[in-house]
Amino acid sequence: MSNLSVFNFEQNSQIRIIMINSNPWFVAKDICDALGLSNHRDAISKLDKDEKGVALTDTLGGQQELSVINESGMYALVMRSRDAMKEGTPQHKFRKWVTSEVLPSIRKTGKYEAPKPIEKRNYINNNDMLNIKRLIWCCAGHLDQKQSVSSAIWYSLRNVTGVPSPAKFEVEHLPLLAQEFNRILSIIEPYLKARYACEEALVKRLLRDREDAQSLLSKLLDEMRESVSEFNTALQKQLPIVFQGECLNLVERRPNHHDHYEYNERLI
Repeated sequence: MSNLSVFNFEQNSQIRIIMINSNPWFVAKDICDALGLSNHRDAISKLDKDEKGVALTDTLGGQQELSVINESGMYALVMRSRDAMKEGTPQHKFRKWVTSEVLPSIRKTGKYEAPKPIEKRNYINNNDMLNIKRLIWCCAGHLDQKQSVSSAIWYSLRNVTGVPSPAKFEVEHLPLLAQEFNRILSIIEPYLKARYACEEALVKRLLRDREDAQSLLSKLLDEMRESVSEFNTALQKQLPIVFQGECLNLVERRPNHHDHYEYNERLI
């Protein structure tokens, strides 16, 4: 009883291989069919005795005898097929497949595994990148250190997706990017609120009312650390709305015809 494996060649032919004493033996009929040798029995009869044999294999109807040939016998049949030597013919492709893929793989691992197809990457397009840039501006555009904050956001986005620069993000990363943008805004927004409240108090109480500078500045810093609730009303209301809309555009891959510099007008 022998171990039989079935391999598909270009989805048109099935090649059965039986391992006998750790050596591959091919079902003779399969090799003849693939090489275009119509008279199987005549082709096999011309092989040397040590190049051919009979193997038993299990089928649904019980054990079955199969005429098999070893590697040497397979090469002998290849030499008898003229088309196997003509580049571009099915027989030539079969010869290359057996000799370049199947046999080397069997010698190395004891079995043959068909090469896995290369997965096609679904990269984001230019519109997706514009949506990402607009969200970065939403987070960094109201800060004095815009460039530094933008660079830090880019680093964070690549870190959370595991995509190094300058490689492109993939469509499957978009929900993760939107989630990271929300995390970043949750950090920046309280700071903006606190900063505006401090600036407002600075103008009113220090410059206009002439309060003690040292005492006031100390108090303002304490209030900033506690993230005071006062904030520019228009920005406080509009930034989250615009930001969430941009996150939705990013995830759903909606085209956006606004330049990010136009958001100054939309947020005021």
